[in-house]
Amino acid sequence: MVQTTEKQENIRKTVEEKIPEDFGITGKLWTLGRTRQYIQKQFHKAINERTLSDYMGRWGISCQCPAKRARKQNPRSI
Repeated sequence: MVQTTEKQENIRKTVEEKIPEDFGITGKLWTLGRTRQYIQKQFHKAINERTLSDYMGRWGISCQCPAKRARKQNPRSI
């Protein structure tokens, strides 16, 4: 995969500070698939999702779905 610590740090910072659309990848949130696409584009390396998930866990990052809430939800009336 990504052998050097410098490359790993680059990926971690990118996922934390940027959005996929900054790199021509569809979507505003990082998923394992989009992170894989970024690695393929930037480093010309293929990685499977399980390995990438392990790396992200070591970096303290996890892919999570945002909570779905109605935009006009009134918390007081619930």
